[in-house]
Amino acid sequence: MTQDDKFIKNLLIAKEIKNSFYYKLRHNFLYHSNKIEGSTFTTSSLALLLDKNIVEGKHTLDDVQETVNSSYVFDYIIETLDKRIDKSYLKYLHSMLKHNTSDYNKGFSGIFKKIPNMISGSDVVLVQPYEVEPKLDELLEWYYSKETISYDEIVEFHYRFETIHPFQDGNGRIGRFIILKQILENNLPLIIISWDTEDEYRKALSECRLGNYKPLIQYFSSLSDFKKDNKNLWDF
Repeated sequence: MTQDDKFIKNLLIAKEIKNSFYYKLRHNFLYHSNKIEGSTFTTSSLALLLDKNIVEGKHTLDDVQETVNSSYVFDYIIETLDKRIDKSYLKYLHSMLKHNTSDYNKGFSGIFKKIPNMISGSDVVLVQPYEVEPKLDELLEWYYSKETISYDEIVEFHYRFETIHPFQDGNGRIGRFIILKQILENNLPLIIISWDTEDEYRKALSECRLGNYKPLIQYFSSLSDFKKDNKNLWDF
């Protein structure tokens, strides 16, 4: 068994153990990804919400709901490693993130945007609603045509996904969840886009253009490997 196989195996085992590496990874990923989108939860109040269903501090109802929902999305990402991403998969992730649990439990799959939208704080040009589905088909076909996946392909996928911006909102969080899935599936260093480097992340994203993803690749390369940094918690 390779180190990478051991990591995934132990990560799945750790899901059944409270306060394990699985929950440390989930907490860190959700804290940073949600904070980038304006969440007001601190690390301690996030832990109280996810572990004990206690809301500490003042938060909007949307923030509370999407923070809880994002934990379900995280679990689903781990449960579906190696499941092929398609448009239905993306819609399901979005329905889990943005709607009540009863909606997606009843099979509500979500919808793509109907109104042109934008990336907050970015001048990236986005596709129009009528372009979403063909552009997603093109992106997914390109991605799954690759024999091997490195950060180069993941960066390009992320940039192209964010320029498609397929949903009315929630695209940034969904895009980062996809990055997590792609990293784990391809045994790459486990980076987490952090809110304290949000400016660098958004700047790199805005400086990329189709065919030139160097700014985002350089940003990814600047992030530490969460798997390596916490090896003592899973390498047993």
